[in-house]
Amino acid sequence: MKKSLNFVWISLLIVWMSGCTSTQQTRPGVQSEFLALNPSLIAAFPPVIMPHPSESTSLDPAALMTSNLQSAVETRILSAFKNQPNVNGISFQTVRTLLKASDKLANDIDSELKSVGQLANSGAARETLLLSSECRNRRNFLDFYKFCLLQSPKWVPLLNRFSTSVQNSDSILIPVITSLEKATEKDIYFVKFGVALLLVDTNSGRLIWGRDSIVRLDSPAGVKQFSEVTAAVDKTFNESFWAEFPGRRSKQEQNK
Repeated sequence: MKKSLNFVWISLLIVWMSGCTSTQQTRPGVQSEFLALNPSLIAAFPPVIMPHPSESTSLDPAALMTSNLQSAVETRILSAFKNQPNVNGISFQTVRTLLKASDKLANDIDSELKSVGQLANSGAARETLLLSSECRNRRNFLDFYKFCLLQSPKWVPLLNRFSTSVQNSDSILIPVITSLEKATEKDIYFVKFGVALLLVDTNSGRLIWGRDSIVRLDSPAGVKQFSEVTAAVDKTFNESFWAEFPGRRSKQEQNK
């Protein structure tokens, strides 16, 4: 009897320890399996706006309407690839034009990303059961992509259709605006801006490179007004943000 009880306790301990094992957080930058890859044609998908699926963020509707944020993000991303001969891409506007001929494809990609994000953010027990343990234990947007979105049976077929519709592009660059907040804290006026940027293989759906960033920009002491949202965008897309991007040369490398 005593041996049976010991066996039960050991079994319960193993189950408990297994449940406590956490998924290793996905590192930002280039993923290890793609260290030697330089995509031949990167297509830039128009920015998606959705709350962060792993952190508590908010998106101020009024600020979104008045800031022209999506355009600012697109401009800043495109400027990062100016005079980069090793990066061959298709611009946001060209992608929009090409996707007009593909029935609802752009909307389907946008909707699937948001749908899985909403599922991951749901606190309902029934909804949570639909997620893998790796998805439930996600700690950044890159985790969300690899362990939640990539597991959706709809996602890779959507990427395959995208490639066919957009000049057989072998990769897609997806910006996701995850936070835009204007608030005050002890007389400090601040703007909070969050973005995730994913470079994804359109054949397999695997993450090639990614960054997940949330920045806060405080107004100078005594200045009781918010900084321009574009200033927060500029602060985000600095040179270090682009570290390890496949084929891209840093400013230091360009100046050699």
